[in-house]
Amino acid sequence: MRYRWYRIRRYIFPVLTFALNLVTALFWVALRINHSGISKFLGADTNPSFLIMNLPLMVTAAACLCCALSLWGLASWERRKWPGILSFILGLVFAGAAVAVVIFGAKDYIRFILPHFWKSLAAAGCIIVFALVLYFPIRGKNFLKALLVGAVILAVVVLGYQLRPCVFTYGAVVYAVEDDYQIVFSTSDSAIAWVEIGGERYYDLYAGSMKSIDRVHKIEVPQEVLDRAEGYSIHAKQMIYRGPFGGYTGPEISERYSFRPVDPSDGLDYFALSDVHEAVDAAASAAQDKFDFIVLIGDLVSMVETEKDAQLANELAHKITAGQAPVIYARGNHEIKGEYAEDLWKYVGAKGQDYYYSVTLGEEIFAVVLDLGEDHEDDWWEYYGTAQFDLYRQEQTEFLKEILKEGEYADYRYRLALCHIPIQHVDGKFETFKEVWTKLLNEMDIDLCLSGHKHKLWPFIPGQVEANTPLNDKGHYLTDFNFPGFLVGRRSLTVEGDTQAFGYNQYTGLLVQVDLAKGIQKASYQNSNCETLTGEYPFAEGEFRRIELELKRPKK
Repeated sequence: MRYRWYRIRRYIFPVLTFALNLVTALFWVALRINHSGISKFLGADTNPSFLIMNLPLMVTAAACLCCALSLWGLASWERRKWPGILSFILGLVFAGAAVAVVIFGAKDYIRFILPHFWKSLAAAGCIIVFALVLYFPIRGKNFLKALLVGAVILAVVVLGYQLRPCVFTYGAVVYAVEDDYQIVFSTSDSAIAWVEIGGERYYDLYAGSMKSIDRVHKIEVPQEVLDRAEGYSIHAKQMIYRGPFGGYTGPEISERYSFRPVDPSDGLDYFALSDVHEAVDAAASAAQDKFDFIVLIGDLVSMVETEKDAQLANELAHKITAGQAPVIYARGNHEIKGEYAEDLWKYVGAKGQDYYYSVTLGEEIFAVVLDLGEDHEDDWWEYYGTAQFDLYRQEQTEFLKEILKEGEYADYRYRLALCHIPIQHVDGKFETFKEVWTKLLNEMDIDLCLSGHKHKLWPFIPGQVEANTPLNDKGHYLTDFNFPGFLVGRRSLTVEGDTQAFGYNQYTGLLVQVDLAKGIQKASYQNSNCETLTGEYPFAEGEFRRIELELKRPKK
């Protein structure tokens, strides 16, 4: 008994030394919110040298090394005493320095420092207790091994979290919104980000400050700037730590992209996709040619349940465009569902948090993007009281009226309308909105209106069916539209028949080719086998393979 107590007493000093150094090191880590204050006290305002700016970080690292030294002193106490004694002396120095920092500058911030300190200390204590329990009963070398394993686990967790690599996970996509581009890309970790065009930087900001907690980055740049430069680069720096008065970033990473501005002088080709429902590779195969721009018309994913779902539009758009051509995005009703649905606007082209807006591309193209929202009325039981889309649709009615009043659309020869749920086809829902929107779009002289939702490949040609005539015994009818349109996209290689229930290797979208000089546009359905499909008109007799339509405005 006396011998055991003697051995315990022999380890009191190295154990207390390790505890002193552990607490001191963790406190210096928690002091990181005041690192800039320490540098300022040392004269950083007038002499921002590398040593002064980084001395607090160096002291923190030294305190952590001293903690490791004290652990070595504990493990080797019976054989050598100097590591333990040296770490005790250094620990007192670092502890005294920490007390001085608090007294002479950081006492006003102690309430911010302590929560970080207590969390780190609790985590370290849990790791040590876990290691002791793992090696229970505690005898001789097992005790030292437990402390050593606990320290290693702590170091691996801390360093692994703080020093994990940061790379680009989703390449750039250039969304067109109004007369700007929104360049969207993502990083594997929280980062600050910017885009460079012709030596000018455009930052991912919130109210004047760079965003640093997100992994998806959306940066607005003027269309005319990127069109003129025909190239851009994306940049990011991992935000290892961001405090109120300072922080630490990782190395800069960057990628360079060329860019093709829309030029309709030699013809205009674009591809439209909707209702992809995760069939990314098949949809990209259907649109494998180079286009002036592409149009994504919703339901690219079945629900936005994860971040990967939110990124699917970017994954598809980047596969098709490689970040080198504009993309116009319209939201589908399935993209209203899921845990990440409320944050989808961060990942795709949008006007703030809204998915209705106008788009201009170059001097010839004007588009209006609309969003009918969910595909049932607001009181539908599945929405459990959360849907308020009638208010949202009313906003868009006023939006269309404002466009007509301002008359900007009249300066553009080619006019396009996009909405996931078709406006021309009424199936017992939103009759009033569809009829009002049809009248407003009629006044704009729309050249083409593209939709999806029904998983059909249907053309809507004005005059084929009289407006308001029942199409079936369910009371479906067409509005009085004067513009042609198409339903776009289905997960299939054919015009008719069932879409794929399982498997994602088949898709068909719409290819549109416009000749402004001749005043015509041609539209055809093209599948992932690069086949042009032949179909039948749904509301009139006859087959079609490539439909040719005249534009509404003569050559300038």
